[in-house]
Amino acid sequence: MAAQWFRVYDTLRKAIVVGELAPGSQLPTEFEVSATHHVSRNTVRRAYLALSQDGLIRSVNGRGSFVMQTGITYEIDATSRFRDVLDGQGVKSSVRAVEYRDMATDIAMAACLAVAIGSPLLKVTTLILGDDTPFILTTRHVRADLIDDLERKLLECDSLTLVARSEGLGQLRRVSRTVGARLPTQREADLLECPSHAPVLVVSTTSRIDNGMLLECQDAVMNGRLVRLSFRSD
Repeated sequence: MAAQWFRVYDTLRKAIVVGELAPGSQLPTEFEVSATHHVSRNTVRRAYLALSQDGLIRSVNGRGSFVMQTGITYEIDATSRFRDVLDGQGVKSSVRAVEYRDMATDIAMAACLAVAIGSPLLKVTTLILGDDTPFILTTRHVRADLIDDLERKLLECDSLTLVARSEGLGQLRRVSRTVGARLPTQREADLLECPSHAPVLVVSTTSRIDNGMLLECQDAVMNGRLVRLSFRSD
């Protein structure tokens, strides 16, 4: 016979997969599940932990456990934007600023952007949301010497692609990308509202403008439950 915790886990997992428990909905409390299944609360807690590790639910201290949203496929090429993907699938996209910070280029960033050490950069950390659900946490290091008043312009339109175009720099195009997976930091899990035990996707890219100069290096941390990656040839 299957262990008691696994029977509880399997029942809830199936309810999530078939949609009986809808994305974003709150699961019953540990007390309610223990009474329904005639098991201890520790048994329920273990089942909930397994669901969290599978990326099916997210448990929030003091609030309860919630079903994670379903995934969206992001087809990446040289110019694709995730917000366009969301909007194209009827999901209202938005951007939430987390941090804007002026900094000088260190050795690693100088090599990434092919500029001199100490050159001015703007570090931009934002959340991309769809219907108010966090999908991607992005950290961008952007050359601040190529665009005057860069922070204000980014805050006004939430898009480096549009800023570069309006400044006469042309189309922003990705020229390199590296994809990996790892567990999120606690800060990343909190901002993305995802389980700390479920892997996130990390896509690192560099992008250039029409004259061939590199404009930004970006690390995008994606909720692996919400985002599936697909790559197109340029």
